[in-house]
Amino acid sequence: MIPIGYVIFSIFNVYGWLKFKNKNVYKALQTFFSILLPFIFQIILGGARSTGVVMIWSLFALTATLAFYKGKALLYWLTIFVILLGIVIMIDHEIEYIAPAQLRDHHIFNLLLMINFSMISSMLFFLSKFFVDQQLKTMDELIETNAQLIAAEEEVRQNSEEIFVMNDTLKETNKKLEEAYVELERNKNDQIDQISHSLIESIDYAKQIQSCFLPQMQRFNEIVTDGFIFFKPLDVVSGDFYWFYKKENMIVIAAVDCTGHGVPGAFMSLLGAESLNNIVISREIYEPDEILFELDKLIRKKLKQERTNNRDGMDLALTVFNTTSKTISFAGAKNPLIYIEDKELHLIKGDRQPIGMFHPDQDVKHFTKHTFNYTPKTSFYIYSDGIQDQFGGEKLKKFMPRRLKETLLKHHTLSMKVQKNMVENTFSSWKKDEPQTDDVLLMGFKIS
Repeated sequence: MIPIGYVIFSIFNVYGWLKFKNKNVYKALQTFFSILLPFIFQIILGGARSTGVVMIWSLFALTATLAFYKGKALLYWLTIFVILLGIVIMIDHEIEYIAPAQLRDHHIFNLLLMINFSMISSMLFFLSKFFVDQQLKTMDELIETNAQLIAAEEEVRQNSEEIFVMNDTLKETNKKLEEAYVELERNKNDQIDQISHSLIESIDYAKQIQSCFLPQMQRFNEIVTDGFIFFKPLDVVSGDFYWFYKKENMIVIAAVDCTGHGVPGAFMSLLGAESLNNIVISREIYEPDEILFELDKLIRKKLKQERTNNRDGMDLALTVFNTTSKTISFAGAKNPLIYIEDKELHLIKGDRQPIGMFHPDQDVKHFTKHTFNYTPKTSFYIYSDGIQDQFGGEKLKKFMPRRLKETLLKHHTLSMKVQKNMVENTFSSWKKDEPQTDDVLLMGFKIS
């Protein structure tokens, strides 16, 4: 019944070990009863004097713990084994009477004892042989590994010698390549410098040509009572341009923003300035809406937009003053007019249509004229979108029209020269180290 009970216990214990997470409990129970079982048989059979055969079971049970435990845990199980062994030895003489009659026969006892010693000797022999074979196998593997290491070391040494030779060759080749690279860079830099110098000369010359088409900036204060022009091109030449003209009692002032900037924008500015000269100076047209209408036709015609689908053009704000009647007429192609009177800022929007930028579905453009009286104290401002589109500030946002209006209203009572300095400082403080976004043009003036 004891072996059958042990088998049943083992089945349930293994099931619990597989089913539940706490495996250590089931492992410990199985180990304990496996060590205990041989001692129970030893006691039932009458102790060690009757038979020592079952002691081999306990040795096997103790040896089996090596597969499950290591370190201190193994010492704990060895201690339990020794305690159980001591208990059996201490009570051995008290339980001799329990031994079956067959085991009291000294022939059977001697036979069992011989079997006991034979099994123990065999087990020790095979264990010793196993460990000796393992050591010999390990030694052979070490010898073979050592031979492989020696061969690998020799191969590495040969490879190192080849690498040293190749390294010397590479150093010599690299030196030649560096010399060739330096020479190539020197020649390339010379060519780049020549090209750059030629381009700078060409652009500077283009700037001179552009300035010839535009009115001289210092003449601006000859036709206005007080005024400034804040002009800051993104490149050497600009797509924004200012234009003004005076004849008798008529004064025409315009701030123009062409498509593009740099050289392409400069070509458009030349075209725009030449067209304004033709319309205002040659043909003496002084109505701002008619000037924009004629300018639109000229730009379309000169760029052949109806045939080429060219979409270039310009935005502008244009003012015409009659100093006799003290009236101002304004028309705008997208760009507005700001004027400040009695500390109150007014904004007149331009029409939403630009100059040029032909589209086949567009009708003939007519622009709106706004006319009103002014006083010598009225401040006027026309501009391109360069300032309000500039990124900067703490959050890297656009300057925006609202901030421009606040700046102009804040300083409008100062002289135009001081206002220009304030606007420039405000723009620089806002931009900081950010790159300039576009050409910048702002004109401020008063007319008597």
